[in-house]
Amino acid sequence: MRIVCHMIASVDGRLVVSRWSRPQEPVDISETYEGAASRYAADGWIVGRTTMADYADSVVEHAPAAVRTSCARQPEPHVGSREGRPLAVVFDPKGRLHFESPTLPTGEHVVVVLCRCVCEEHLEELRRSGVSYVFEGKDEKKLSGALEAIERLFGAKLLLLEGGGIINGSFLADGLIDELSILVYPAVDGAYGEPAIIGCLPQVSKDPAKHVRLKLLGADVLNGGVVHLRYDVARG
Repeated sequence: MRIVCHMIASVDGRLVVSRWSRPQEPVDISETYEGAASRYAADGWIVGRTTMADYADSVVEHAPAAVRTSCARQPEPHVGSREGRPLAVVFDPKGRLHFESPTLPTGEHVVVVLCRCVCEEHLEELRRSGVSYVFEGKDEKKLSGALEAIERLFGAKLLLLEGGGIINGSFLADGLIDELSILVYPAVDGAYGEPAIIGCLPQVSKDPAKHVRLKLLGADVLNGGVVHLRYDVARG
Protein backbone atom coordinates (compact mmCIF):
# COMPACT_ATOMS: atom_id res chain seq x y z
CA MET A 1 0.00 0.00 0.00
CA ARG A 2 1.14 3.54 -0.80
CA ILE A 3 0.49 6.42 1.57
CA VAL A 4 0.39 9.98 0.22
CA CYS A 5 0.30 12.72 2.85
CA HIS A 6 -2.02 15.28 1.20
CA MET A 7 -2.37 18.59 3.03
CA ILE A 8 -3.08 22.28 2.50
CA ALA A 9 -1.25 24.83 4.62
CA SER A 10 -0.31 28.47 4.81
CA VAL A 11 3.08 29.61 3.54
CA ASP A 12 4.47 29.05 7.05
CA GLY A 13 3.10 25.50 7.15
CA ARG A 14 0.20 26.10 9.54
CA LEU A 15 -3.11 24.25 9.40
CA VAL A 16 -5.80 26.31 11.17
CA VAL A 17 -7.53 28.01 8.25
CA SER A 18 -9.39 30.51 10.44
CA ARG A 19 -6.03 31.99 11.47
CA TRP A 20 -4.73 32.57 7.95
CA SER A 21 -4.40 36.00 6.40
CA ARG A 22 -6.58 36.74 3.38
CA PRO A 23 -5.03 36.29 -0.07
CA GLN A 24 -5.07 39.14 -2.56
CA GLU A 25 -6.80 36.91 -5.11
CA PRO A 26 -9.81 34.91 -3.79
CA VAL A 27 -9.63 31.11 -4.07
CA ASP A 28 -11.95 28.33 -2.92
CA ILE A 29 -9.87 26.28 -0.46
CA SER A 30 -12.08 23.17 -0.47
CA GLU A 31 -12.45 23.05 -4.25
CA THR A 32 -8.72 23.46 -4.79
CA TYR A 33 -7.82 20.89 -2.14
CA GLU A 34 -10.29 18.24 -3.30
CA GLY A 35 -9.40 18.83 -6.93
CA ALA A 36 -5.75 18.08 -6.24
CA ALA A 37 -6.70 15.03 -4.15
CA SER A 38 -8.82 13.62 -6.97
CA ARG A 39 -5.73 13.33 -9.18
CA TYR A 40 -4.59 10.39 -7.07
CA ALA A 41 -7.70 8.20 -7.52
CA ALA A 42 -7.12 6.93 -3.98
CA ASP A 43 -9.10 4.18 -2.26
CA GLY A 44 -9.83 6.56 0.62
CA TRP A 45 -8.20 8.68 3.28
CA ILE A 46 -6.80 8.55 6.81
CA VAL A 47 -7.26 10.97 9.71
CA GLY A 48 -6.82 10.98 13.47
CA ARG A 49 -9.51 11.03 16.14
CA THR A 50 -9.58 14.82 16.58
CA THR A 51 -10.03 15.49 12.86
CA MET A 52 -12.81 12.91 12.55
CA ALA A 53 -14.64 14.24 15.63
CA ASP A 54 -14.98 17.61 13.88
CA TYR A 55 -15.85 16.12 10.48
CA ALA A 56 -19.60 15.58 10.80
CA ASP A 57 -22.48 15.92 13.27
CA SER A 58 -23.03 12.15 12.96
CA VAL A 59 -19.69 11.55 14.71
CA VAL A 60 -19.69 12.09 18.49
CA GLU A 61 -16.74 11.92 20.86
CA HIS A 62 -17.04 10.61 24.41
CA ALA A 63 -14.71 9.28 27.09
CA PRO A 64 -12.53 6.28 26.17
CA ALA A 65 -14.29 2.93 25.95
CA ALA A 66 -13.84 0.48 28.78
CA VAL A 67 -10.94 -1.96 28.59
CA ARG A 68 -11.56 -5.69 28.14
CA THR A 69 -10.19 -8.11 30.71
CA SER A 70 -6.84 -9.74 29.98
CA CYS A 71 -8.43 -13.19 29.86
CA ALA A 72 -11.03 -12.20 27.28
CA ARG A 73 -10.93 -13.72 23.80
CA GLN A 74 -8.91 -11.61 21.36
CA PRO A 75 -11.23 -9.72 18.98
CA GLU A 76 -11.18 -10.05 15.21
CA PRO A 77 -11.51 -7.27 12.57
CA HIS A 78 -14.98 -6.58 11.21
CA VAL A 79 -16.07 -5.53 7.73
CA GLY A 80 -19.29 -3.52 7.92
CA SER A 81 -21.61 -2.05 5.31
CA ARG A 82 -19.13 -0.63 2.82
CA GLU A 83 -21.22 -1.02 -0.35
CA GLY A 84 -18.27 -0.22 -2.61
CA ARG A 85 -17.63 3.19 -1.09
CA PRO A 86 -14.19 4.76 -0.63
CA LEU A 87 -12.72 4.41 2.86
CA ALA A 88 -12.54 6.95 5.68
CA VAL A 89 -9.97 5.47 8.05
CA VAL A 90 -9.74 6.96 11.53
CA PHE A 91 -7.18 6.04 14.17
CA ASP A 92 -9.13 5.95 17.43
CA PRO A 93 -7.21 3.43 19.58
CA LYS A 94 -9.11 4.12 22.81
CA GLY A 95 -12.56 3.91 21.23
CA ARG A 96 -13.74 7.45 21.94
CA LEU A 97 -15.75 7.96 18.73
CA HIS A 98 -19.36 6.92 18.15
CA PHE A 99 -21.06 6.82 14.74
CA GLU A 100 -24.71 7.08 13.76
CA SER A 101 -24.00 5.64 10.32
CA PRO A 102 -21.29 3.65 8.54
CA THR A 103 -21.26 6.35 5.85
CA LEU A 104 -20.07 9.94 6.21
CA PRO A 105 -22.08 12.78 4.63
CA THR A 106 -19.39 12.99 1.94
CA GLY A 107 -19.99 9.34 1.00
CA GLU A 108 -17.04 7.45 2.53
CA HIS A 109 -17.33 4.24 4.55
CA VAL A 110 -15.91 4.50 8.07
CA VAL A 111 -13.11 2.15 9.15
CA VAL A 112 -11.95 2.60 12.75
CA VAL A 113 -8.49 1.54 13.92
CA LEU A 114 -8.65 0.42 17.55
CA CYS A 115 -6.45 -1.02 20.26
CA ARG A 116 -7.27 -4.69 20.90
CA CYS A 117 -7.91 -3.80 24.54
CA VAL A 118 -11.17 -1.96 23.72
CA CYS A 119 -14.16 -3.68 25.33
CA GLU A 120 -16.60 -5.90 23.43
CA GLU A 121 -19.50 -3.53 24.13
CA HIS A 122 -17.87 -0.81 22.01
CA LEU A 123 -17.21 -3.28 19.19
CA GLU A 124 -20.85 -4.38 19.31
CA GLU A 125 -21.95 -0.77 18.99
CA LEU A 126 -19.76 -0.28 15.90
CA ARG A 127 -21.10 -3.47 14.34
CA ARG A 128 -24.71 -2.37 14.94
CA SER A 129 -23.91 0.92 13.20
CA GLY A 130 -22.44 -0.94 10.21
CA VAL A 131 -18.98 0.56 10.83
CA SER A 132 -15.88 -1.49 10.00
CA TYR A 133 -12.94 -1.82 12.36
CA VAL A 134 -9.43 -3.23 12.44
CA PHE A 135 -6.78 -3.25 15.14
CA GLU A 136 -3.35 -1.76 15.64
CA GLY A 137 -0.34 -4.02 15.20
CA LYS A 138 1.93 -4.91 18.08
CA ASP A 139 4.71 -2.72 19.47
CA GLU A 140 6.55 -0.82 16.73
CA LYS A 141 4.08 -2.10 14.09
CA LYS A 142 1.02 -0.36 15.50
CA LEU A 143 0.45 1.72 12.39
CA SER A 144 1.82 -0.66 9.77
CA GLY A 145 -0.13 -3.58 11.25
CA ALA A 146 -3.37 -1.64 10.86
CA LEU A 147 -2.51 -0.71 7.26
CA GLU A 148 -1.78 -4.34 6.43
CA ALA A 149 -5.21 -5.33 7.75
CA ILE A 150 -6.92 -2.60 5.72
CA GLU A 151 -5.13 -3.68 2.56
CA ARG A 152 -6.04 -7.33 3.17
CA LEU A 153 -9.70 -6.78 4.06
CA PHE A 154 -10.58 -3.93 1.69
CA GLY A 155 -8.07 -4.29 -1.13
CA ALA A 156 -6.83 -0.73 -0.58
CA LYS A 157 -3.65 0.11 -2.50
CA LEU A 158 -3.47 3.91 -2.06
CA LEU A 159 -4.68 6.04 0.84
CA LEU A 160 -4.34 9.77 1.39
CA LEU A 161 -3.09 10.71 4.85
CA GLU A 162 -4.96 13.91 5.70
CA GLY A 163 -4.63 14.10 9.44
CA GLY A 164 -3.36 16.71 11.83
CA GLY A 165 0.31 17.12 12.57
CA ILE A 166 0.40 14.45 15.27
CA ILE A 167 -0.80 11.50 13.20
CA ASN A 168 1.18 12.75 10.18
CA GLY A 169 4.25 12.88 12.40
CA SER A 170 3.69 9.33 13.62
CA PHE A 171 3.46 8.05 10.03
CA LEU A 172 6.63 9.95 9.11
CA ALA A 173 8.53 8.59 12.12
CA ASP A 174 7.52 5.03 11.19
CA GLY A 175 8.63 5.46 7.57
CA LEU A 176 5.10 4.98 6.21
CA ILE A 177 4.75 8.08 4.02
CA ASP A 178 5.65 7.44 0.37
CA GLU A 179 4.83 10.88 -1.02
CA LEU A 180 4.14 14.38 0.26
CA SER A 181 1.45 16.34 -1.59
CA ILE A 182 1.43 19.84 -0.12
CA LEU A 183 -0.79 22.68 -1.29
CA VAL A 184 0.73 26.00 -0.24
CA TYR A 185 -2.03 28.57 0.16
CA PRO A 186 -1.10 32.26 -0.37
CA ALA A 187 -1.56 33.25 3.27
CA VAL A 188 0.35 33.29 6.54
CA ASP A 189 -0.50 32.46 10.13
CA GLY A 190 2.57 33.95 11.76
CA ALA A 191 2.06 32.72 15.32
CA TYR A 192 4.52 30.53 17.19
CA GLY A 193 3.39 27.03 18.15
CA GLU A 194 0.26 26.74 16.03
CA PRO A 195 -0.58 23.30 14.51
CA ALA A 196 1.60 22.45 11.51
CA ILE A 197 1.62 19.86 8.72
CA ILE A 198 3.84 17.55 10.76
CA GLY A 199 4.24 17.75 14.53
CA CYS A 200 5.55 14.45 15.85
CA LEU A 201 5.18 14.04 19.61
CA PRO A 202 8.51 13.64 21.45
CA GLN A 203 7.38 10.35 23.02
CA VAL A 204 6.94 8.96 19.49
CA SER A 205 10.26 10.23 18.15
CA LYS A 206 12.60 13.08 19.06
CA ASP A 207 14.04 13.17 15.54
CA PRO A 208 11.35 11.81 13.16
CA ALA A 209 12.87 13.26 9.98
CA LYS A 210 16.48 12.24 10.63
CA HIS A 211 16.62 9.68 7.82
CA VAL A 212 14.02 11.25 5.51
CA ARG A 213 15.14 12.23 2.00
CA LEU A 214 12.85 14.20 -0.33
CA LYS A 215 12.92 14.45 -4.12
CA LEU A 216 10.74 16.96 -5.97
CA LEU A 217 8.25 15.26 -8.29
CA GLY A 218 6.34 18.31 -9.41
CA ALA A 219 5.45 21.94 -8.68
CA ASP A 220 2.27 23.35 -10.19
CA VAL A 221 0.66 26.75 -9.76
CA LEU A 222 -3.11 26.39 -9.34
CA ASN A 223 -5.99 28.88 -9.24
CA GLY A 224 -5.52 31.84 -6.94
CA GLY A 225 -1.79 31.35 -6.58
CA VAL A 226 -1.96 28.06 -4.67
CA VAL A 227 1.20 26.03 -5.32
CA HIS A 228 1.00 22.23 -5.38
CA LEU A 229 4.31 20.64 -4.36
CA ARG A 230 4.84 16.89 -4.64
CA TYR A 231 7.80 15.06 -3.15
CA ASP A 232 8.90 11.45 -3.22
CA VAL A 233 9.81 10.37 0.32
CA ALA A 234 12.72 7.99 0.81
CA ARG A 235 14.67 6.93 3.87
CA GLY A 236 18.35 6.34 4.23
